[in-house]
Amino acid sequence: MLPRSASLDRAIDLESRVAAPNYQPIPVVLQSGRGEWLFDPDGRRYLDLMSAYSAVSHGHAHPRLIKALTEQAAQVAVTSRAYYSATLGAFLEHLTELCGLDKALPSSGGAEAVETAIKAARRWGYRVKKIAPDRAEILVARGNFHGRSTTVISFSTEPAYRADFGPFTPGFRNFEFGDIESFRAAITENTCAVILEPIQGEAGIIVPPDGFLAAVRGICSERGILMILDEIQSGLGRTGRWFAHQHEGIRPDGLILGKALGGGLLPVSCFVATSEVMDLFEPGSHGSTFGGSPLAAAVALEALRVIEDEGLVARSAALGAHLMARLKAIANPLVREVRGRGLWVGVELDPKVSAREVVEQLALRGVLTKDTHGTVIRFAPALTISREALDWGIDVFADTLRQFETALASSSSRPGPLTARLSVPQSDGPQLAAGAASSAPRLMMSAPDHFEVSYRINPWMDPVQWKSSAEHLRRQAGQGWASLKDVYERLGASVEIQPAQAGLPDLVFTANAALVLDRTALLARFRHPERRDEQGHDRAFFESLRSRGLIDSIVDTPEDLYFEGAGDALWDSTRKLIWTGWGQRSSRPMAGVIAQLFSIPTVPLELVDPRFYHLDTCLCVLSAGDILYYPGAFSKQSRETIQGLVDKDRLIEASAADAERLAVNSVCLGNQVVVCHASEALRCALTERGYQVHVVPLDSFNRSGGSAYCLTLRLDQASHPSAANPRPPAHQARPKLLRVA
Repeated sequence: MLPRSASLDRAIDLESRVAAPNYQPIPVVLQSGRGEWLFDPDGRRYLDLMSAYSAVSHGHAHPRLIKALTEQAAQVAVTSRAYYSATLGAFLEHLTELCGLDKALPSSGGAEAVETAIKAARRWGYRVKKIAPDRAEILVARGNFHGRSTTVISFSTEPAYRADFGPFTPGFRNFEFGDIESFRAAITENTCAVILEPIQGEAGIIVPPDGFLAAVRGICSERGILMILDEIQSGLGRTGRWFAHQHEGIRPDGLILGKALGGGLLPVSCFVATSEVMDLFEPGSHGSTFGGSPLAAAVALEALRVIEDEGLVARSAALGAHLMARLKAIANPLVREVRGRGLWVGVELDPKVSAREVVEQLALRGVLTKDTHGTVIRFAPALTISREALDWGIDVFADTLRQFETALASSSSRPGPLTARLSVPQSDGPQLAAGAASSAPRLMMSAPDHFEVSYRINPWMDPVQWKSSAEHLRRQAGQGWASLKDVYERLGASVEIQPAQAGLPDLVFTANAALVLDRTALLARFRHPERRDEQGHDRAFFESLRSRGLIDSIVDTPEDLYFEGAGDALWDSTRKLIWTGWGQRSSRPMAGVIAQLFSIPTVPLELVDPRFYHLDTCLCVLSAGDILYYPGAFSKQSRETIQGLVDKDRLIEASAADAERLAVNSVCLGNQVVVCHASEALRCALTERGYQVHVVPLDSFNRSGGSAYCLTLRLDQASHPSAANPRPPAHQARPKLLRVA
């Protein structure tokens, strides 16, 4: 029993007396909250590691959301959908563009949105697929949780949710979650849809095998079945992507959203789908009194904007990797398994200990979380949580488990700790290779035949000094380029050579040509007129790569924005995000364009030193999750962003002397780091972390402000397993680009 004052006892006793006993609350009383913290009436502080099952992903009482709520409530809060609203259209437009779908139907609670999806799927089955009347079937996974309405519990496999609530609604067939053959076997001629959680939350944060969702998507496309994903808990940044299905690069036919959509203030949910599905609704066929109210729409739109403006998806990706690593590092025999994605993790405990008792002990120590199924403890903090608070909560959890281990050992008939240490899965992050990367990297380089410094667009360039020894420098450039290519090939990489063209001396800095990820090339658009002729030449080469099957699609940067390719967009496979640079050569809104195109969180970093005009000159992402960077190149806020998202022991700070010799502009292939310069201190720092350093002098290129990374473009980066496969099917086509102001 947790100690509490008489006033807290009275609050608990009153609620217990007048509230139906359909919950068994942890015995704490909560009165107020700010950010990741909650407070009881006596002023005691609790760290909230549950955030109301993702409903409070923005943190408690976010000031922007409170402002949106109060300002809209002072105007008008609820009107009937019999009339148009000044706020609903803007909200649904923003939401559908984020989802890559066409239309949305708003409602209140999440279960209401699930019911909407069921009705939509059945009507589509009858009117489009031509299933016989009243024969439509929807496939659902065992272990699912989609709510507790009568229809929803009809397809639950949890006995407690169904007991004495029948008769149940027919029309559902179960399959095993994560088992593609079980899914295939459940399909009949009457199957109209599958409704599926991409990660099962209430079941204990169960993550399906890699490729499962993509395989379901493929079968649904082949068999004419709607793929509807319930992302009420997993969506809106929770897993380190806007939506959990984006980890496999697929596009569903429908999405069910809720919880975080209300900003922790209101119940707001939506069913979002293609026009083919949504246009089957007609006036009177469905409705929701509070769904899409002016108040709900205003708060939900601001909730989406806060996620974007504060980079909460990227925070979830980075802090989620940190959370997962720390939980997996807990050396306690009571921990059976750690699983999850982003800031959504379940820790499965040995059945010898009660997860409920662990949760109550955590609450006693000021940490709030929740158990499920008797053995799993869930962690789902606000996406705004600080690293310090998160680490403190993990420390309390680890110490609490040690107490239970000691108590269990002392009470056992066989003295001593538990004998068997159950296996814990290894991190999903990249591992250092013994030599080259596990699969041969594919790189692009542009031949240096015409390289020279003939104009000045950055502080490194001096045409006068170049001309004084042009022949020597040109010869040196050719030798350095050839040496760099030779190192890459010795490390197992294959190199595609882009032909040179006279009059385009900067063409050699291939990283600026595009960002290539998931077999899609986002082409550069240069700010300086001296480089704009390169754009047509680059496009032609990428067209040739596409014709050879090395990439699948080519996308143009919006005409009113500037973007200098992989020089200002660095893929971080450890944190599952893209670091972007802005302020010198690339426009800040490109972070939003990149995030939508690739369905990956981005972190925009402001560059303030003109010598470090591209992100690649001052930040290098290394394979084991380390970040080599030069702090002086960034604004104060951007330095704090880097330090907030990367563990201190993963940050390698380059000295000014190393940075000024472009040592940070390096290429990492597996545990091989290719640099143009490395001081003894930098070499030691890299070697101590298990990297092998290859120094290739590139002095001629340094005179134009570039080095190894600038000369190289990686063509085979993949954000998810299926992205490495050639020619994705049509259902994986990219949605239209959202222009972000």
